[in-house]
Amino acid sequence: MSSLALPEEAHLLFVCEGTFEQYLISELLQAGKLIVDASSVVDITRTRGASQIQSQYLNFDYDWPVAIARVLDSRRENFSLGRLYRDRYPVLNSYTHPEIEMLIIVSEGMFSSYTQSFKSAMRLSEYCMQKLKLGNVKSRDFLE
Repeated sequence: MSSLALPEEAHLLFVCEGTFEQYLISELLQAGKLIVDASSVVDITRTRGASQIQSQYLNFDYDWPVAIARVLDSRRENFSLGRLYRDRYPVLNSYTHPEIEMLIIVSEGMFSSYTQSFKSAMRLSEYCMQKLKLGNVKSRDFLE
């Protein structure tokens, strides 16, 4: 991953790990809450593999520099651009933490209950579905 500084006029390709990250970036962009303007965004995608990003987005002759802004909740995901792309497209990683499900558990006033009895035995999304009776908390409909 590149540690290059972002050129001031760079356009961003947002690569989002999941529905929540994609939804969040879209909402923040529409509300004008990001330091970049919507006109300087190449796309907001959930395509995450480096080879797919290269073929879908980086094989073009852009009139401006492009940087990749990855929004993830996991530090374990490997992302390595090919030799031809590595120095040309800086990659910035932003990690969302905690996961959206934990924010839901906190907003429902159930953090103590979750940490005391279910943390090791149940995934966050399972807890939201089983204990809080909230449907698919990862769906776009729920997030909206």
